[in-house]
Amino acid sequence: MKNPIRVIPLLVALLAGMAGAAGAYAGEARKAGHVIIIGVDALSPDGVMKADTPTLHDMMKRGSWSMHARGVLPTTSGANWASIIGGAGPEQHGVTSNDWQVGEFNFPASVTGSGGFFPSIFQVLTDQKPEWELGSIYHWDGFGNLYDHRFVDYDVHGKDEDETTALAVNYIKTKQPEFLFVHLDHVDHAGHAHGHGTPLFYEAVAKADKLIDKIRQATVEAGIADETVILVTSDHGGVGKGHGGESLAELEIPWIAYGKDINPGQLDLPINTFDTTATVAWLLGAKIPFAWLGRAVTPILKGEKAPEQAYRSSSFYASPVIEPASDGNAPAGGLFVNRPAKMTIRNPNATGQVRYTLDSSIPTVGSPLYTGPVEIARNTIVRATLFVSGQAASVPATGYFRILDLKGPEARGVNYKVYLLPETPVRLPDFSRLEPATVGTSHELTIDGLTLPRGDSVAVVFEGYLHIAAAGAYSFALASDDGSKLYIDGKQVVDNDGDHGVVTANGNIDLQPGKHAIRVEWFNGGGGAWLGAYFEGPGIPRQFIDPNLLTPQ
Repeated sequence: MKNPIRVIPLLVALLAGMAGAAGAYAGEARKAGHVIIIGVDALSPDGVMKADTPTLHDMMKRGSWSMHARGVLPTTSGANWASIIGGAGPEQHGVTSNDWQVGEFNFPASVTGSGGFFPSIFQVLTDQKPEWELGSIYHWDGFGNLYDHRFVDYDVHGKDEDETTALAVNYIKTKQPEFLFVHLDHVDHAGHAHGHGTPLFYEAVAKADKLIDKIRQATVEAGIADETVILVTSDHGGVGKGHGGESLAELEIPWIAYGKDINPGQLDLPINTFDTTATVAWLLGAKIPFAWLGRAVTPILKGEKAPEQAYRSSSFYASPVIEPASDGNAPAGGLFVNRPAKMTIRNPNATGQVRYTLDSSIPTVGSPLYTGPVEIARNTIVRATLFVSGQAASVPATGYFRILDLKGPEARGVNYKVYLLPETPVRLPDFSRLEPATVGTSHELTIDGLTLPRGDSVAVVFEGYLHIAAAGAYSFALASDDGSKLYIDGKQVVDNDGDHGVVTANGNIDLQPGKHAIRVEWFNGGGGAWLGAYFEGPGIPRQFIDPNLLTPQ
């Protein structure tokens, strides 16, 4: 028997039909008999394109797809899965972290569906089509905190990716649901344990590809393949062993639509994660609620017109790759000690030309055309953009080259101390109460290149002097995973504390010429880890704090 909460909308629908009206819930004509969303946690576009993914590539060949769809900020699982099933972003549904639970939040949802939840795709379909069969089968237990379970006929938490898939296959064969959401979590586990872009991460993506094929095959065996649209997507990507930051690698997600009547080809459209369930409602002929912000991606169907676009997607073409290339969170370029750097630029696209600048400005059609390696003998910010038919066609790529000269009479670098912290810290500790485990000297204010006694529950304090040449207003920034703080002459300038992915915090201070004490504190609770320190001021564009200006205490 259906849950009693579903009886009331059923009576409403019956009465509307008896009155001969179109019905308050009438949507557009139904375009698919069944829709299945397969959400693979942390499945990045990089994973789809580089792992062994014959199923996904077959679906892309025969279906509509984009490797440049975007999630929402923050790039956490809770915020993004809530956006996918809720058709709107965190500022509407209120889910901003993985710890969110209904009734325990910072702010309420902009509208309430049932039980304090923002109206999910499950409620929207139940309200309008109460006789339909709806299912939710999920691997990550946190997914179950995001919606009212009373609107789902079959609601199961799989113990792992294999059981989750087996449950989905059996459910499709026995019930042929009008709508099913399947959540797989093992790729995210691999990203946190081994790092995004590692061989074991790609192995996890390859396994997801095989599991997706089993679900696809189940629609064939159930006799509903020709009436089914399968949407494959994700919540976020990742960098290193983490996510939650604001980089494109964390924000961009794959978006693949597959089915008999799906129009094959790459989508040159801006697609957001909350467009996914708007597309589901449109395919199933349900009315999209005004509270949702998502738009149906209508060009996926054969015969549908593409929308007019005055502006093209910024990341439709891949950005040029400045080499030495970025490594995890560390941007392209790097530190070169007592020697110049050789910069090369690679165009990963089959078309276009690359133009670049060496003064941190954004390249234009009049900027130098890249034709070969460039020697860099001083600190330089390189930017490179792809141009197609004389127009900028990619997001600019940026490289930070630091050329450190150690030949002078004064020592360079900063001192650092490493501290071991109690398990799973969430904020910076009181260092005055701790004894360092190791000490050393670093050329820059970063953990890159440091040998830490362990990766998790660890902290580092950097101390030294920063030499300022010109008086004026200076801006400092810390990009870190997890928390960090920066002090100048004992004054806190940047506060980026807390347990989070790579996010950036800024602060400003007026400085006079001379030597100023600088202190940077950083910790990592677990998972991904990184630290980058930037500054800008009179005549200095935003860049890594110049290692030539740092001296130890």
